[in-house]
Amino acid sequence: MVERLKGKKWIAVGVAAALVAAGGWGYSKYASKQAATPAAEHAGHGAAGAPAAGADTVKLDAKARQLAGVQTATAAKRQLVKEIKTTGKVALNENNRAFITSRVEGRIDELYITAEGQYIAPGQPIAAVYSPTYIAAQEEYLLALDSIQKLRGASRDIVQLNDRLLEAAKRKLILLGIAEADIEHLSHTRQANDLMTVRAQFGGTVMEKSVLPGAYIMPGDKLYTLSNLSTVWMYADIYEKDLAGVQAGQQVQVTNNAYPGEAFEGVVTFINPVLDDATRTVKIRVEMANPKGKLKPNMFVNAGIKVPLDESLVIPVSSLLDTGTRKVVYVAQAEDTFVKRDITTGQEADGYIQVLSGLQPGDVVVTAATFLIDSQTQLGSFGGHAGHGGSTAPAAAPQATPSESTDSMPQSSAPTGDHSGHTGH
Repeated sequence: MVERLKGKKWIAVGVAAALVAAGGWGYSKYASKQAATPAAEHAGHGAAGAPAAGADTVKLDAKARQLAGVQTATAAKRQLVKEIKTTGKVALNENNRAFITSRVEGRIDELYITAEGQYIAPGQPIAAVYSPTYIAAQEEYLLALDSIQKLRGASRDIVQLNDRLLEAAKRKLILLGIAEADIEHLSHTRQANDLMTVRAQFGGTVMEKSVLPGAYIMPGDKLYTLSNLSTVWMYADIYEKDLAGVQAGQQVQVTNNAYPGEAFEGVVTFINPVLDDATRTVKIRVEMANPKGKLKPNMFVNAGIKVPLDESLVIPVSSLLDTGTRKVVYVAQAEDTFVKRDITTGQEADGYIQVLSGLQPGDVVVTAATFLIDSQTQLGSFGGHAGHGGSTAPAAAPQATPSESTDSMPQSSAPTGDHSGHTGH
């Protein structure tokens, strides 16, 4: 009985050892099979339906083009008109600016123009001055008149001498700024005036008043600063990149928010030869007619200069990709094929840009979804793995068939301690 129990015990131990050996063999076969699986089986997964992309060529099927909103335009020759827009400031026309100065020495008793901004007409009285020089000149003129009357019967030489003296006295009054009408009045009244009426030699708007009543003045002293505002200047800044299109004599259109819907015309009369280092701009001067006085000095305005460009090959601005070092467009070679091409560009105007080289008339370029197409060329050969973050993980282990687990099972047994961790298999 004891002998039979010992025999059964050894049979059970052998069966257990055989099962453990079979599990280890099945696991090793599974691992070797997984290692032999070609990596190429995972290439392109998740790229189903994605556009094919090359280094400089992209293919998009009809559905992809519709979803992306691809639009195209044809390169063609066209004459553009570039408009340079800037801001400016109205200033006084220095050619129409002048001073009214004193021609005599004396004391100002009264000023007839008391405020800046007042308009002075030519010949208008502006001040009353007590001047000994003026009084003495009147006396000389009156003495010359008396001499002529008293010596009418004298010799011809004396009469001519008196006439010359009278003419000299009259000329002296004129040089002092006395009007002809005042001289005639003096000759009739024969009474010298104590106060000299100073009249404006020319008209204009008072920009500055330099004297007050009671001030003592000398010949050459400034009384008023006048400016004729019938024409004004406008100064505007032109950026460095736009300088080539601005020339003297060009028409400039000026607008101001104070007069909506109204435009003022001007002409470029001067371009500063020195570039402002701080703002990188050049100041230009525009002369403008201002008959109604609507343009006030120091008023800010908007200015526009239209520059006609020569006829050249152009494309829409939206078709251009500017990377900073390259300027690229995508040319449609076929309905579904787009090729990257480097170009050289010129001036931009009216939503178009000139193409100096890189395209021919009739080439069809992409104007919408350009960034999407460019992204495909940037992805290149990596585009087929988009979304495969776990593509390096092994695939799920295949289930072993009964034939694999029993028919080829090795007959030799191994110690149970070596496979104690694989009992779950």
